[in-house]
Amino acid sequence: MKTIDEQIAEWEPMIHYVIRHLNIHPNEQDDCVQIARIALWEALNRGCTLSKTYCFQRIRGAILNHQQKNARHMKHEVAAERIPEQCISSERHLFDWLDEQRKNLTPRHFELLCHLIDGTEQTLAYSASRLRAYKADVQRELREELYSKE
Repeated sequence: MKTIDEQIAEWEPMIHYVIRHLNIHPNEQDDCVQIARIALWEALNRGCTLSKTYCFQRIRGAILNHQQKNARHMKHEVAAERIPEQCISSERHLFDWLDEQRKNLTPRHFELLCHLIDGTEQTLAYSASRLRAYKADVQRELREELYSKE
C-alpha cells in the first residue's frame, strides 16, 4: 500500500500541467503547487479514490479558489493603503458615514453593510435566505436611523 505522500507525488505532473494551463505567474507557482497538494491530501484523508478526472478538477478548483481569495485580499489591501488625503470628497463622506454606522449597527450588520458596498456579500458564509433577512434588517435599521434624524 502506497503512503499518502507517494500517492500525491504521482500527481505532481498533473499539478504542474494545471498551473501551466492556468498561466499562473511564476511568483505564485510554489503556493499553487502547495495548495494543490493540500487539496489532494484532504481528498485522500476523506477516503476518495484519485482518478484522473477527479484530480484534475480538484487541483484546478483549489488553485482557482486560492487565486480568487488572493484577488479579494489584494483589492482590500490596496484600498486600505490609500492615503486619506488622496480620497475624493465623496469617499470622505462615505467613510465618515461608515464610521457613524459602525456605532449604530450591530457588528454582524455592519460587516454585511461593508460587504454590500463592496459587492462581496456572496462571500459571507450565509445561506441565500439568511442573507436576504440580514439585508432587510440592515435596510430597516438604516431607514429608522435616517427618519430619526429628520
